[in-house]
Amino acid sequence: MVSLTFLTQISSAQEWILAINEGVTYQDGSPVTERYKPLVDLLEKELKRTVKVQAVDRYNNFEAGLDAERYDLVFIHPAHLGLRAAKSGKYVGLASAKDYTDYRARIFVKKDSAIKTLADLRDKKIGVPSLESITTVMFTANLNELGFRDPASRFSATRYQDAVPFMVENGFVEAGVTGSGAIAKEWTAKGGRVIAETKPVPIKQFLASRKLSPEQRDKVQNLLLKLSENDAGKNALKGINMKGFVAWDNTVMTDATKRLGL
Repeated sequence: MVSLTFLTQISSAQEWILAINEGVTYQDGSPVTERYKPLVDLLEKELKRTVKVQAVDRYNNFEAGLDAERYDLVFIHPAHLGLRAAKSGKYVGLASAKDYTDYRARIFVKKDSAIKTLADLRDKKIGVPSLESITTVMFTANLNELGFRDPASRFSATRYQDAVPFMVENGFVEAGVTGSGAIAKEWTAKGGRVIAETKPVPIKQFLASRKLSPEQRDKVQNLLLKLSENDAGKNALKGINMKGFVAWDNTVMTDATKRLGL
């Protein structure tokens, strides 16, 4: 007679963890397990495995989990964590969200500010999203390229990107940084100026553990790339507020990894 403990061990061994971090700005407040269920259903059908969703909100916890290879599949907003995991060889990049391949940090100032270029930001107080956000990481990399010494020492960080314009408007900082095109557009519509943009980095990446076989990784990638081509896939995309995925581009990602100093 097979023991219940043995059956539980088998079930646990066959269960895969899909770890998810959607950043801060892009969360809609509804349960992650509920929104990702249509996608999980498709993954389970394709892979013939039980897939369990695990939301990991804290970036440092996510990075520790990636380093320890606790996750089988990963969908991650903070691109620097995904790029670092791929560089380590512990994870393989499969795809990026279609509408987020051109993500940039935009630097803005008041209309009458004397600041004209990034170089003028030296020794200036700058409002940024959280220090660990991909937006701030991209911006910091730009300042490092310009030879700024310890640029983060001049940062004033806030959890939500839409709070940065308030900081600039009210004189708490002399410049602000955002990754939101909508925020930048609203700022310029009110007369403010965007003085620079960083080079783009694809965010919202889907990765797979190296523990998955090449065949299994190919199945996941093919499923992701074809989601927008069928009703079940479109329903899965709607649940996670995505329009589709494009294949991971090793050349682009390697360049981004070097540029961000990862």
